[in-house]
Amino acid sequence: MWSGATGLWASVEAAHGWWRESGRPGPERFGLTIAPDGTHTPWLDTPDNPVPVRG
Repeated sequence: MWSGATGLWASVEAAHGWWRESGRPGPERFGLTIAPDGTHTPWLDTPDNPVPVRG
């Protein structure tokens, strides 16, 4: 049974689909920018290519 406000399994499936569509990139291709206000932006290859975050 699935429940909860965030739909965890749907998020996992969406992330897996994005990863496959992006060519199955390895961890060395990811980065994270942390802004002065504390917001986090994950990215692939370069900071101007943000990873879509479902929220």
